[in-house]
Amino acid sequence: EGEDGLVRTDVGCVDDLDAETLDAAFAEPMGPLIGWDNPHVYELGDDRWLWLVHDSYFDYTGEAADLHHDGPQIQNLAILQTGTCFQTLFRGTTSERVNFETGVEQGSSDRFLWPLGGERHGDSLWVFWSETVNSDPPPPYGNGIARHPERVWLAEYDAETLVRRSFQPAPNDGVFPSYGFAVASDSDHSYLFGNSNLLNFDREGGFYEGPHSATRTYLARVPRGEFDADPTYWDGDGWASSPDRAAVISERFFTENTMQPRYLDGQWLSVAKEDGFYGLDLVIDVADEPSGPWRTVQQFEYPTRDATVEKNSYQPVILPWSSPTRGLAVVISENAMTWSDAVADPDLYRPSVVGLEWPSP
Repeated sequence: EGEDGLVRTDVGCVDDLDAETLDAAFAEPMGPLIGWDNPHVYELGDDRWLWLVHDSYFDYTGEAADLHHDGPQIQNLAILQTGTCFQTLFRGTTSERVNFETGVEQGSSDRFLWPLGGERHGDSLWVFWSETVNSDPPPPYGNGIARHPERVWLAEYDAETLVRRSFQPAPNDGVFPSYGFAVASDSDHSYLFGNSNLLNFDREGGFYEGPHSATRTYLARVPRGEFDADPTYWDGDGWASSPDRAAVISERFFTENTMQPRYLDGQWLSVAKEDGFYGLDLVIDVADEPSGPWRTVQQFEYPTRDATVEKNSYQPVILPWSSPTRGLAVVISENAMTWSDAVADPDLYRPSVVGLEWPSP
């Protein structure tokens, strides 16, 4: 453990940041990191990026035959990328691992934080976090995940050292929707895309009672980089001070439409996975304005890595170095459809990266 309270482990380098190169690297264990999902990637500047990811499993014994061999998961992990090299960061020790972000007090396995959107502005990295709890009772099989969001928090970090400067409830800390689910800025404003991210469908009457709340995306904004300011909300015609007037900017699918918009090279573009765990298609949209209308320009069935069991994929995110010259790179989580299969075979529980043509406006 270093002076900053973080355990840092170098987990390897890649030759370049091409989609194929990253995909091959992520298909294998990265040092002791043997399983992980739901990455969010934030540009830090100076050829550095921070990956904040969800449930992550380690094996410091070098003998793991399954995900649980060397202890339970941590619910959030930081991976610092410098150039083409990666380093994991968490708290505690290598044998007693603790989440990178514990919030205002030590988290627990029943209440913890999952990363949402964020951006660096000046010397600060701002990140929205979803306070997530284990659902009690858990949903019946086929009704989604056994976790649900209860509150949104906003953290500020030193972009160089990653030392936390502040941690407070987000200006709108509700979860219907969670504003800050995705974040992107143009020259004047920072936009907070809102989605309930409620994937425990039992809390909305069961799977077949859709379309569910996570199929709807909303939009708020603040002055560029002022994430602790009170947002205004897109009401369909303009910007209103009351969140009660917020209008849906995208509504589609049955279980989820967890869009991840970005503003890159002067263009608004977004990636989503149709119905997340339950769907097949990866969807790329473009828009002239963050409020839309959003237009689908690519949609295709996403092929997961080969496996002997049924797999699914979910929560794609556009990597920030995507550009018209480099193409569009999307990282997407993969898992076994039946969780016990992934526990028995960590190879099933690692993200992949797909390279696509840059979308036409």
